Amino acid sequence: MTDIEEIRRYYDAILPFYDDSLADRGDLPFWEAMAARWGATRILELGCGTGRVTEVLSRHATVIGVDLLIEMLRHAAGRAPRARLVAADLRRFAFAAKFDLIVLADDPMAHLTSIEDRARVVRLIADHLTPDGRVVLEGLYRHGGKRDIRRGIVEESWIPAGVPSIWRVSYRYQTAGATSLMRSWSRQEVDHLADAGLHVESVWGDFNEAPFHDHSERIIVVGHRQ
Repeated sequence: MTDIEEIRRYYDAILPFYDDSLADRGDLPFWEAMAARWGATRILELGCGTGRVTEVLSRHATVIGVDLLIEMLRHAAGRAPRARLVAADLRRFAFAAKFDLIVLADDPMAHLTSIEDRARVVRLIADHLTPDGRVVLEGLYRHGGKRDIRRGIVEESWIPAGVPSIWRVSYRYQTAGATSLMRSWSRQEVDHLADAGLHVESVWGDFNEAPFHDHSERIIVVGHRQ
């Protein structure tokens, strides 16, 4: 089974619960602020999912939303009708246009466990930015050992998979569940973004733009082309 088939199976299982499980994230004001901050007129959203963030971004600029799964894009089309939606693999997207802002919300790169694949995505991001453009990447960050988390309607189990930053993650809802390998970000990986053509200007640990620290629940990176 290919990794794409595994991702499709994973989201097929959780899609009925997907939006409800994200309802309490509190991230939408943050993304609205990012869309407005630098006056972007053309935004690319990678891993747009069901269009939660796409809807907010499209209030401020022309938006192209990219996701691997047609099933997700069908939901996004109803929520963000002004956005152009494209089915594509993050590792292979290509547009003739350059973008003032590229957004990755809720870490669509988490399912890419290969460092080479992740570096390929970052190189594509750098190639698609205008000279003054920025990327805002919300990365998954986990530290320590096994963790069980209750978050709204979902119970999460995070078990180290024996390789640094890679986890076997299980999500349990009332009537469904799914398991997947995921890779979390590390500060070392952020430091190596320069190798793929991005200069990091800010690293935050939450949606209030507090500085990142070792016990943050997420890592938000703002970067621009070198």
